[in-house]
This record gives sequence, C-alpha cells and structure tokens, in this order.
Amino acid sequence: MSLKFTEEEKILLMALQYNFPLSEEPYFDLADLTGLKIDFIFEKTREFLEKGVIKRIGAQLNYKAFKEIGFAALIGARVGEEDLERVVRIINSYNPKHNFLRDNAYNVWFTIKAESPDDLKKLAGEIAEKCGIADYVFLPSKRVYKMDVKYDLFKGVSYSEAGLESLRVPKAEEVGIAPKLLIELERNFKVEKRPFKAVAEKYNLEEGELISLVEELTELRVIRGFYGVLNERKIGFKENAMNMVEAKKPSKIALKLLKLFPEITHLIERETDGSWRFPLYFMVHATRREPIEEIREEVRLIPGVRAVKTLYSLADLKADLKADFKRV
Repeated sequence: MSLKFTEEEKILLMALQYNFPLSEEPYFDLADLTGLKIDFIFEKTREFLEKGVIKRIGAQLNYKAFKEIGFAALIGARVGEEDLERVVRIINSYNPKHNFLRDNAYNVWFTIKAESPDDLKKLAGEIAEKCGIADYVFLPSKRVYKMDVKYDLFKGVSYSEAGLESLRVPKAEEVGIAPKLLIELERNFKVEKRPFKAVAEKYNLEEGELISLVEELTELRVIRGFYGVLNERKIGFKENAMNMVEAKKPSKIALKLLKLFPEITHLIERETDGSWRFPLYFMVHATRREPIEEIREEVRLIPGVRAVKTLYSLADLKADLKADFKRV
C-alpha cells in the first residue's frame, strides 16, 4: 500500500535519492542543502527505513565488480496458473534480484547471476528442470547502458540523468578493495551523525580516506551511486513496465534512448538465440501508465526501431507471494 507524503517529506526523499552528500556529516549537509531541520531529517529517514519506504541508503554496487556474480541473465518463463505459486517459491529460493509476474504468454520474468557464461546457462537449466518449465527464453546481458533506479515524486515517473555505463568494470580485487567493505557500504550504512566513521574504523581507514575511496570507486563504476533506494510500491509508483525493442542495430538505438529518455532506469542489450525478436530492454516506472505509453510511442518512431512491446508488472513475485496469481 502506498503512503501519502507532505511536501517536506517529498523534498527529503528526493534529496536522499538525488543529492546525498559524500561527506563526514552527510545528513547535516543534507539539512543545509534542503533547508529542512536536522531533527526532521533523522526522524523521518529512520521512520521511512522502518516502514520500508526507503529500502536502504548506501552504495549501489555494480554486480560486475564481483567475481562470483559477474555475469547476469534475464529469463522469461511460461508458467501455468495452477503451477505458479510452486514455481515462484523454487525460483525465489535462488534469491533472484528481480522476479515479476508480467502480462505476457511468458509471464514469469526473473534475473540470475553467475561466475561465468557457462555457469549462467547451467543455472538456468537447473532452475527450469526443478520447476518443470518446458518453455522459457534465456537472455544473457550483452551490454548494460544504464542502471540507475530513482523516482521523481513530483513528476510521478522514474528519472535519472546517469551517463553511459563503462564497458569494463574492474573486479573489487583488482582495485584492492575487500568485497566485504563494499557490502558493508551497501547494507549497513547508518542514519547517524557520522555514518562513514564506524565503517572506516572497522576496516582500519580514516574517515576522509573512505569517502575519497567511495568517490574513486564511483568513477570506476564499481559503485553506481551512493543514495537512498525507495520502495516503488510504498511511494505510489504502481506501474512497472519492461519494454522490449526489436531493432537491427540495438546498440545504436540504445545510445539514442540513453540520450532522449532520462525516465529509463534500466537499459540493457541482451544476447538472443535468433528465434527471439527482442535484443534491447528498458524499464520505466510511474504512478500511472500514461507517461510509459507516451515514451513507448516515441521510441516506436525512432528510425531503426522495428517494434516495441511493453510488458507491465502484475505482481512482484519476490516481495509478495500473496499476489493475486489469477490475474495472469
């Protein structure tokens, strides 16, 4: 269920996403930036974390920087209504990053990660066998152009001006960083006066040294950003649309989409086996369908685009097993 927010609460949630300071006292600097009182910032941020409005605050990590999960794939599976709950439980046992029910013949869409392309394909086959899935599409990531999920609470649509993702992201070990430190920055960043200090001391670093390291890793794209991640359902963004693009030159189209549509959160080119028509995928989130439909129609008009198919999310299968599966 989505919540109603005051103007001040919206300003805070926007600032936590778009303008989180990398400093020794980030929440105090956020108060200076927004004009909000520091007590309000601490109280509301903690409250929003407790209520699940904010999923977490911290480093948004690039999976390619981790050796064990450096390769990813999207899988679309055809699952009958009578098998849906059983299949979803099996898929979720593999802890996919995403698992959605979508309005398509291939109705269950989830992501997996592995250490190598061969391991990725093997994992997909293992999941399909355990689930009894006979018909599915296996779409490994070929190129990530953008991955930056932020929600404009005033426009009612996702929005981010993040630039082009690097072709190659160094592994954590290559830049001399302990993966545990990165995970600490992602999952255990506190809402307190000097949140970097506790993490720095744990890893025998100076506070300023850790902040500089975060800035450096962000430039290398090991960290995609440092900000608050919101729960789209809690903030009223009920429309989650995966747009599949058919194009002869998907990389050329992807660069145009990156430039033209800051509303896109994920923009990924995927490998296909030749029988699947859609190599390019982009996500848009909104409070209603109209802006998503407008973007899709604009994309259709781009020279070189043959078709665009939009698959709306009917349920977040990872977050809510009590979804109304009969909507398929």
